Amino acid sequence: MKIGEFAKKNNITQDTIRHYIDLGLLVAEKQGSQYRFTEEDSGDLEEIVKLKQLDFSLTEIQEILCFYRLEGEKSNDFRSFYLSLLERKKEQVRLEQLKFQEIDGHLKKRIHELKMDKASIHRKIGFPISSTPLLQCPECRSALDINGGTIERNMLMEAEFQCECGYISYIEDGIYVDKAAVGKKKKIPPKQDFLEAASPKYINFLYNGTSTLIDYIQNHGSQSGYIMELDNCVGRFLMQYIEFLPKSCTYILICHDKERISNMKNNIELQQEHSNIIFFCCELDRLPFAPASIDIIVDHWMSKTYAKTADRDLMDIVSPFLKQEGLLVGAYPHLGPYCKDYLHVPLKLRELFNWDKMLCKLQQLNFTELDVSELGPITEDNPYIDIQGKEQYLTLYVGKKKANFDVFCSGVQQGVKLKHNRIS
Repeated sequence: MKIGEFAKKNNITQDTIRHYIDLGLLVAEKQGSQYRFTEEDSGDLEEIVKLKQLDFSLTEIQEILCFYRLEGEKSNDFRSFYLSLLERKKEQVRLEQLKFQEIDGHLKKRIHELKMDKASIHRKIGFPISSTPLLQCPECRSALDINGGTIERNMLMEAEFQCECGYISYIEDGIYVDKAAVGKKKKIPPKQDFLEAASPKYINFLYNGTSTLIDYIQNHGSQSGYIMELDNCVGRFLMQYIEFLPKSCTYILICHDKERISNMKNNIELQQEHSNIIFFCCELDRLPFAPASIDIIVDHWMSKTYAKTADRDLMDIVSPFLKQEGLLVGAYPHLGPYCKDYLHVPLKLRELFNWDKMLCKLQQLNFTELDVSELGPITEDNPYIDIQGKEQYLTLYVGKKKANFDVFCSGVQQGVKLKHNRIS
């Protein structure tokens, strides 16, 4: 029979048959340019399938068939040889079983731990009463009045804030909520989708930037009172920094999406020991903070993201909240001075990815550079980033907001341990 009929009869592809012929597993007669197969070839194929079911490799099957064709199935030499292979394969299977039993035990233990964590009654984080002086009406900048509330362990779990101008906000499940932000959602790709699209090199690029910013905070501002994170993916920076966050610091997370900020809060309550974290559901142009109340602002890619849809510069909005001598710690992606195909990048994106423009803005806002470093270039084809297929850089910056008069600063604490080595 021809190869097509042989393949159909034995439920196997023609490519597999040709591969077996090339390895010498099948010895088919060739007439001209066509192979001809017999019932004996079907028997050989059946034997190959049986040996594969015993987990023999094609190389081992080749060795068995060669010995069989040389000595015959009934010879003592073949039987002894074949028996030794079967015993060796049985031992390999036994060891594999032990290995998988051990893996199964580890998996069951880990699954149990995670289920117990999820089922456990975790502590609740509310709005610290001690932080209410931080608040101010975002519309008229007056102090807010508290109208009723539920208090647990010196934290507001439920409450309402009012201002004489008519502004109303409330605490719900420990989260400060601006009513104007409720119901608003912005499309952000699921993390799993982003991870599947991103290259390991790009993930390491992001990670190294985050590690550098953490080092900056460790070196320049570890004794701060309030740290405010600005991140499009709420809590992304905190999850890397939280093990270094001093117990005396209060960390502020902000998101316009109540569901996302609530999920982050639940995750921190369940997994982390640090409880000095305040959760705000509000827009960035309606932050309810008093001027000069924040010690450190972490701008984790957010200025670029915000500029895509806003008419105002994010730094113009948030810098008044920073104390004199307070720190701005930021990650700013840009195209760099030698970007290939620079002119083919849309003008809007060129503006967003312009480090000189960002540096000029920081200088106008009276920031003094304390440290700066640059990562890159990196080229990434990823549908979830703005610049695809072109070189990008990342500038990591830490600056101090100047006081109205010169103050001698003792500077960096010596001997501070850096967070991580960079990943290449």
